Amino acid sequence: MNRKTLKAVVYVICAALVISMLFVAVSCKKTEEKAKVDYGPSIPAEKTAAVTWAGCRRSDYGWKEARFKKEPTAEEWIEYGARMGAEYEGSIPTFVWIVGSITGNEGQQRCSVNFPVGEKIEGVEDFPADMNKEFLDMCDERGYSVWLQVEPGDCDLVALAKATMEYYKDRKCVKGFGVDVEWYKTQGTDGYGTKITDELAQQIDEAVKSVDPRFTVFLKHWDSRWMPPTYRSDIIFVNDSQYFKSLDGMKTFFTEWANHFYPNAVMFQIGYPADQGVWGKLENPKGELGALLAEDVKDDQHVGIIWVDFSLKTAMKYGK
Repeated sequence: MNRKTLKAVVYVICAALVISMLFVAVSCKKTEEKAKVDYGPSIPAEKTAAVTWAGCRRSDYGWKEARFKKEPTAEEWIEYGARMGAEYEGSIPTFVWIVGSITGNEGQQRCSVNFPVGEKIEGVEDFPADMNKEFLDMCDERGYSVWLQVEPGDCDLVALAKATMEYYKDRKCVKGFGVDVEWYKTQGTDGYGTKITDELAQQIDEAVKSVDPRFTVFLKHWDSRWMPPTYRSDIIFVNDSQYFKSLDGMKTFFTEWANHFYPNAVMFQIGYPADQGVWGKLENPKGELGALLAEDVKDDQHVGIIWVDFSLKTAMKYGK
């Protein structure tokens, strides 16, 4: 190879290296830009409607009790959320979407999740595919809000909270991680679950915020004594109480819950079949009941109305 040819080859190699470096730089910039996407806060800065969030809870078992012939499709769930949102002017269609269900018997209860978690987590059984993708794609497109809830059993709850948020961190619709405390370490609790301490609440909160500060945690129970005594941050406190004898009694109970956790946001999970003797007397239960319960919540406290899937088929026969 003569000197002139060698020089040409060197030029070609150098040009190729420059192009490769530019490609890598552009790719890195795009990755960095993607990482910097700001989806906004999970909780609006100001309360602009009587009900901030309105929607449904979805579980693997609730639709069966509701007597659907088969599980609603992703499109049908989206429609139910939209109809709930339409009942409450200015609200955001919202879902409490259960991604982890309790399995096993007392003393050795695991959390079975319907998505891959990557590294093994104590007490967690994962799934090789994301079973929530189609639904979450639609929520992303429509600007809906979704909190991903688990029934934790005896699992490492902090590790699961972080893994869940890591997996779904690029989802615009995903606003945070939820815990149904009733199903946390249930052995010897007479069906109440184990109380969430301040320390554990802080650990869960910090775990989800280490993934993205916009993420929030919700804790769900019917008894405020099962919530952290003093740790608050921006935790949303969800009440799923049932077995009420009157609308007045129901309203008083939920208002007291909201007052107890003020100024933190609250959600009321309602529509249980055990209360159908109360809400079934309303002309449009899925709209009227939530409006009544939110009536005495303070003007600057966010409130969500979530209709449980156990009676969703019945509720959807009425209203908008």
